[in-house]
Formats: sequence, structure tokens, C-alpha cells
Amino acid sequence: MTWFELLKMPNPHGGQWNELTRDQYYEMDDKNKNFYHKAMRSMYQKKIRLAVAPRKAGQAPPATDDQIRELREEYRFHARQRHRLEDESEMEAPYSLEEEKNRISHKPRYDAVERMPHTTEEMYDNYTREEKRRYWSRLGFRFIGEELGRKAIRMYERMRDNPNYTPPFEGDESNLRDYVDTNVHRVVSEYNEFTDEEKIKYHGRMASRFRINERELYAFHIRMRKRAVDKLPTYPTPEAKKEAEE
Repeated sequence: MTWFELLKMPNPHGGQWNELTRDQYYEMDDKNKNFYHKAMRSMYQKKIRLAVAPRKAGQAPPATDDQIRELREEYRFHARQRHRLEDESEMEAPYSLEEEKNRISHKPRYDAVERMPHTTEEMYDNYTREEKRRYWSRLGFRFIGEELGRKAIRMYERMRDNPNYTPPFEGDESNLRDYVDTNVHRVVSEYNEFTDEEKIKYHGRMASRFRINERELYAFHIRMRKRAVDKLPTYPTPEAKKEAEE
């Protein structure tokens, strides 16, 4: 159901959601309370977009900064209540902002009428890891469906899943295989320092990779894996083995 359809849908008392009274709200179940906050959140989101849109000749004057702040406070209020209801939180989801007494307030990093500044490489380099992760998340949603958005989501997911990984400002163009080889497993240049277990896993991974199209490499890594299991000398690649034997 779209926000427009929800706004047009009558509430359980027969009127529109934005006409719902306080008493009517507290008579509803949580499902309909959620619908109310979802509808109101969407309504305020639309008002905010209209308020910050550039004005053309003949249109009404733009909203004041205080008016924009008020709209955003209302939007955030209804978004919070919706999340509480959907998450089945123990915290009460009140009817209006004035009734919300159980909110933990955080000072915003940016004023309600400011835009978040464009991130430069210098700013990115000074971010904490968590700030960098949020940066990639924002970029992913801002450019959803575009190549930049897809790359940003990859960066966000890799940071989320790998606490030891942080991409540079320009991102990481590596494909999944190269990323895993470089950032998840120990790099092959450290092969001589691998434990027997790491060698077994490495050769097993390489054998699986070359099983279909590179039968000679597949056979090599199968042999090396068996030798690692038997604690015999092993080599990371056929070239390394040949070089050691010369």
C-alpha cells in the first residue's frame, strides 16, 4: 500500500487519518495506531518536500526555518511511534508529539533546516569507522538503482560483515572473489606463515574455485590439500613449487 492510498483510506471511525481525534486514537488497536502514524508520517514528509522545494515566480513564499523545523519534528515523531509499534516495544506510542514523555533526546549533528555537508576525501579520512559506514549507507540510498549506489551498498555490507574492513574514500572496485582473498582470508603472500589448518582451507578454497574450468590447478590444490592434512611440505601455487625445486 502506497502512502497516497493509505492517506485516502478511511480510519476505523470513518474519517480521514489526519482527522483522527485523541480519544479515537486510544480506542484503536496497535495495528490501526501503526496505520495512523504511517499515514501522518507520509503527510508530513510530503509537506517537508513542498516546504524545501525551490520557489517559482508567483508561488507562495517559502516556509520559514522555524516552520520547517516544526514539520520535521512532527515527521520524526510519527516515524518513532511507527517503529515502536512495529517492533512491539514496551514504550507507549502516544497520539501526539505533546504527549510524548518517554523519548530519549539526542542533540542532532545538523540543524533541521541544514543539508548534511557534501563529504570530501579529507572529511572521510577523519571520520570514525562508524561514520564511514553510515556514509556508504546514505550514498547507497541516495543513488539507489545506479552504479554508484550499488557500489556504496557493497561497501556498507562489507563493513557491516567484516569488522576489519574499511574501504577508501573512492570505494573498492574489487569483485567478491578478490575481496574475500584480500580482506577475509590471509593473503597468499603470507603462505609460509600459514598454519596447517589455514593451508588446508586455502587449498580447499582454491580447488573449489578451479574445479570446473581449470582442471590442472584443481588437481594441484587437491594434492596440496592432502599433503597439508598429512603435514607434508606444500606450496601455494604450481609456480612456487617449480621455483622451489629448481
